[in-house]
Order: sequence, then structure tokens, then C-alpha cells
Amino acid sequence: MTRVSLSCRICEESQPLSPLSACPLCAGPLDVHYDWAQAPTFLERPAMWRYAELLPHAGSDSVPGGTPLVGAATFSEALGIDLHLKLESANPTHSFKDRLATSAVAAAEAFGLTTLCCASTGHMGEALASACAAAGLEAVVLTPASDGSSQPAAPYGARNFDVRGTYEDCRRLELHLESLFPWGFLGGNLGTYATEGAKTISYEIAEQLGAKAPDVVVSPLGSGTLFAKLAQGFAELAALGLMNGSRPPRLYGAQAEGCPPVAMAWADERPLSRVTPDTVAQTLAVGDPTHGELAIGAARMSGGGVVAVSEDRIMPCTELLAETSGVYADPAAGVALGALLELVRTGEVAQGERVVLVVSGSPVERAPRDAASVRHEIDADAESFLSALDVGSR
Repeated sequence: MTRVSLSCRICEESQPLSPLSACPLCAGPLDVHYDWAQAPTFLERPAMWRYAELLPHAGSDSVPGGTPLVGAATFSEALGIDLHLKLESANPTHSFKDRLATSAVAAAEAFGLTTLCCASTGHMGEALASACAAAGLEAVVLTPASDGSSQPAAPYGARNFDVRGTYEDCRRLELHLESLFPWGFLGGNLGTYATEGAKTISYEIAEQLGAKAPDVVVSPLGSGTLFAKLAQGFAELAALGLMNGSRPPRLYGAQAEGCPPVAMAWADERPLSRVTPDTVAQTLAVGDPTHGELAIGAARMSGGGVVAVSEDRIMPCTELLAETSGVYADPAAGVALGALLELVRTGEVAQGERVVLVVSGSPVERAPRDAASVRHEIDADAESFLSALDVGSR
């Protein structure tokens, strides 16, 4: 696929597509770069692969995407806006992470990788396990045990590891394992490819609104990946002239007050600093967001912002969403709704504006700790992981 390459955000040097965690010249972060001279032609492909020309790799099997965009009449009338819900809970494992997992699996197949690994607070691990099962690949999932939960309940055949520590401990372990195993890592050498899947949400929103962008998009914000890629998707459509002259929307990220590193940096106009998560919205419990700075840039460039929602409002807003729209969502959607209500109250979202609220997923169904599954509880270090794999450090 000569029309696609990797480009470093720092030194801007190009590299051919390969499983790289960072630029080999300056260690900078990588993005997928496309030859925009070759305009895409959207064919009748299923779901995500409809946009194959705007993705680094494409597959042919059953894939996520094509999720509904539904009107929220009761909210619209009450708030004086035209509100639509983008239901990512309609994906195979009920979250937008299916898009990332599928994109990662397509890249892994292109590079000949047969085992994929990720750190996860829930949705990402389930999505990767599902995508790998469909493709006949092996999945290794690292989930923090510190929140008292466990791996997702669905039996996809993944190797599950409950790590004694936080999500950030899982991420550090994943990065260490990348130096030991010839696998694909969603937080490392496949991360650039995995995250491209999220931008297809923006493509679908614009297409579902008649090739036009909404005025505002409100989205949950954890690692910053979803938020940054929403901005990228709309920017790409605008560059290709595929939004009937409409401008990209203002983007507002929603964080839980118990884990608000991006919201704090936004409010104080300072660089990001790590926080210790303490929130009911576990899928947003990312204290050191990998795409946090990109999320801030996306909010600033779009004319939007980042809002922190108090912990005592998250579950009431999640329940309000269910009672008023019939959508049973993860508390992350309650965070997004809480942010939208505040934006309407302050006038940052004006009367009559068309707004899309991204429902990023449904609640993660957890397996009880005594459930029969391929799982291990380990310390947050490579030696403990190797021991659990029965290979030891010998």
C-alpha cells in the first residue's frame, strides 16, 4: 500500500508501514500518513471497511462500525437543542474499542503477527479478545486488579492477567513485554494502526447527517485517543471536501472529576500531569493519558473545550440517559451527558445547535473471580508474567 506511510510528529521523517512503537530516528510518536492526491471512492463494503481508502489496512471479515445515530427527542425538547446519540454500544463487544481492535488485527495480519497484547480497564481487552478470536489469533490481556474487578466475562479464549496495580502499571508492563516478545502490542508497535479505527466514527456521523458535520460533538475522554481521532476524522473529511461545505464541529471532552488530568490541564492552561484515578467511571480511569496533549490540541483547534463532571453526578446522569432515551450505557456516557448539561447551562452550547453525544459503550460485564477461564493474577512485573506463562526467567 504505497499510498500510506508512517510520519513522525517531531522530525516529520517518513517510514514504510511496519510494527513500530516510535520513530527510529528521533523516538518521536508516529502517525499514519495518506496520499491525499488519491481521493477515496467509497464502495459498498460492510461497516468500517467502507472507508478502506482512509485506513492503513483493511480486512474482509465481519467488522464493527455502522453504528446507529439516533435522535434524542425528549432531551432535544428539554434542552432546546437538536441532540443525537452515536451508539457505539451497538458494536460486537458493545464499545468503540471494537474499531481499534479490528484495525489492530488487520495490521497484525499484514505484518505476520500472531499474538496481540493490550492493557485494558475493560472494554479494550474484551474487544481485542473478540477480534483475535474471529481472526484465529491469540490475545493477551492485562487488566488492573486494584479496582476490585476482573476480566470481562465473555469467554473469547484470551490469556487474561489480573495485574496487582493500576492501569498505568499495566501499561508499563505491556511496554516491557514488547522488548521480550515478537508480538503485536496495542500500546506499542500496533498502537498507531489501532487508533486509526476510531476516526471512522466521525466519518459515519457526517454521512448519517447527510454529508454534513454537526455543530458540536461531546465525547467521553479517558486516554484521549477517541477524542483526538474524532477531530482527525472530521478534519480529513473537510480536507477531502466530503462535508458539503460545513465546518468541523466544536469538540468537547468529558472527564470524571475523580480522574481529570486533561480537564485540569485545560482549565489551568498548563502541561498535563499524572493523577491517581478515583472514579466510578472505570473506563475513564486513565491517570496518565497517552493522547492527552493531542486531545487538548483538538479541543483548542475546534473551538471546544474539556469539562470535568463531579462524581456525584455521574451515575444520576447515566440513569437519566437510560430513563429518558432508553440507552443503557457505561458511566462514561453519564460523564458525557453531565458535561453537555453544563455546556447548555453556561451557553457554550447554544439553543438550536445540532449536537452529537458519543455513547462510547455499554457497561462491562465482569466475570466472578472464581469463574473458569484462562486467567492469572500477577504482580506488575515481567518476571511474574513470565512465571505465569510457565517459561520463567531462566
